[in-house]
Amino acid sequence: MLERIKESLLGADEIGFEIQERPGRLRVGLLCSPLSLIFEQTPGGDVFTSLYCSASRIFSGDRTDLHDVYSLLAASVFRHTGAFSAMLIDIEHPATMIPGELSGRYLVPEQGAGYLLPPDDEGLDSAEELFGHLALFERLAHRTTTLWHPQQSSPMHDGYDPTRQTDQIWARGVAEQLQTEASEEDLFFQRDSTGWLYYRTHDGAVAVVESVEIAHFLKAVRVDPSEELAGINGFLYTGKHFHHYISREILHIADRVLGLDGVLVGSSSPAVNATIIPLEDSVVLSSGNRAVLLRHESGVSGFSRERSLVLERNRIEQERLFPPSEFTWSEEIDGGRFERLIYDLLECEPGVREVRAIGASRERDGGRDIVASWVTPPTAGAAVVEGEAAARERRVIIQCKARKRSVGRSDLGGGILDTLFMYKAEGYFLAASSQPAVATIDLLDEISQRGDYFTGWWGRAEIEQRLRRNPQVLRRYVDIVQPVP
Repeated sequence: MLERIKESLLGADEIGFEIQERPGRLRVGLLCSPLSLIFEQTPGGDVFTSLYCSASRIFSGDRTDLHDVYSLLAASVFRHTGAFSAMLIDIEHPATMIPGELSGRYLVPEQGAGYLLPPDDEGLDSAEELFGHLALFERLAHRTTTLWHPQQSSPMHDGYDPTRQTDQIWARGVAEQLQTEASEEDLFFQRDSTGWLYYRTHDGAVAVVESVEIAHFLKAVRVDPSEELAGINGFLYTGKHFHHYISREILHIADRVLGLDGVLVGSSSPAVNATIIPLEDSVVLSSGNRAVLLRHESGVSGFSRERSLVLERNRIEQERLFPPSEFTWSEEIDGGRFERLIYDLLECEPGVREVRAIGASRERDGGRDIVASWVTPPTAGAAVVEGEAAARERRVIIQCKARKRSVGRSDLGGGILDTLFMYKAEGYFLAASSQPAVATIDLLDEISQRGDYFTGWWGRAEIEQRLRRNPQVLRRYVDIVQPVP
């Protein structure tokens, strides 16, 4: 399989890519780039794929910040383009005793392309697609940043300077923001060639970079707020066919580090307030000139756990707010028959003294009005004179709408107040075979608050409640609604 992949990439050298080969392994990349594509043969015949991030070929000295920043930039772009969502696997430095120092990092595709390619044509196609994504990324990095290929420098001239105070002051500020996450063993760095300040906790749980260019780059590949869904303990992300999760605990840390003072954790949509890029085992967040990488179970497992909580909440809400219907309704409901059904239910309704139809049917959904003498309570906020009864009989106009969709304000025809004036009525009631739209309910509330008018409505659920209480009515309208066997 590796030989077939090598043959398919023979033209890569023409655009500057080099193919390095050793037994059971191919490495493809630009000599001037820290990123290369790795193909490794497995004992089972599949091919393990990953991206290898190492600045050793283009930079000398301590390169922990380069490995950290370059890998999070690359992973963010690959997610944005829909190539894959990656795990960031640290490669510890073999020659130092400094905790947290990186010798490099692997980007292992998890969602999307996946890290195992089968030894067939499908696997070969996937290998070629991965190379295409790498080539696309290299072009993007060259055109949009000045920091992807820093000039080679000596660590003496481009790195930590114990006499320089600016990076130490900045690092102390980050440590104060991290609070319990910070440690004396944390790394901090000011790199002149890229123009950034960098801080990394000794356990690798948090990395912070201060850079206008980095923040600008990440903003271009952030998740769209439309991908974001509020969960129970955090937020779910479903864009690019990937599933991710960010907890409010992580947002709380990001708020401190980014100086947002609780904006993210208190928001109904954090992606509106900051750059957010969830990966498989970490999350990138950015605001202003600062970006932070936080280790977090943000991939499929975190998403699945949070989704289970949401499903359980939805189950409880469904049981309490939308119990299983005991009725089936006809797909096509005759307006006249539906109006007669409401007429019969009104005659059974407590407080209704008299019911009669007025006018002629004007529309396909009935359109004829019903008027009822109805004993109703006071409207919300109304006062009652001492000695008078709280409830009184009103002349109420009832309009019936047989619709599949929700009944909107425009479905009510002329103005409701005009209808009340025309019939000298003191109340308006809507009966819908579906459900009044939110805007319609708001309108009815508004009318009741304008004066001493009674308003109300029945939707399908309210009608079904009355059919349970009045089975004799239900038996007359089996062409509209029937009990579930």
